Amino acid sequence: MKLETDRLILQTLDLDLIDAAAKRDVRAIEALGYKTSGEWPGQDFYEALPFFRELLVKHNGTRGFDSWIVVTKEDREIVGGIGFLGEPDEDGMIEIGFATNESQQRKGYCHEAASELLAWAASQDEVKKVTARCEPGNTASRKVLEKLGFRIDRSDEEFIHWSYLGDN
Repeated sequence: MKLETDRLILQTLDLDLIDAAAKRDVRAIEALGYKTSGEWPGQDFYEALPFFRELLVKHNGTRGFDSWIVVTKEDREIVGGIGFLGEPDEDGMIEIGFATNESQQRKGYCHEAASELLAWAASQDEVKKVTARCEPGNTASRKVLEKLGFRIDRSDEEFIHWSYLGDN
């Protein structure tokens, strides 16, 4: 699956890209048609690769409720990742997460990509609410979530919990 914004392409992961990323194999990633500085995947995303691989195998592909890469249209560089932590639950709730490579931060990529993916999620009949969470000290993610229109539901020592659709 692929979505496009003015500057970006959002592309769902496939098994070849997951396997190349799991090996941190820059040549294999580039052979798949992407440019990479070696920053992607970041540590959190890297640790989640087995989970996303399992989802793709289990569902025999993607329906979009998993992981996407954020790629610049200009040079096809992977500048970050975005996605959902699985299919909507029985209440229609999904959780979004995102990260931008450190060298690509403060360029608006995260907001641009998240806006597009939220619009896609809102067009899916089974999605009723999108949630997110970030660590209390993560000012950049907090600003992106606020700019996107998320509101804080609650906070604990580990995370600030946010919601976007449904009862806004």
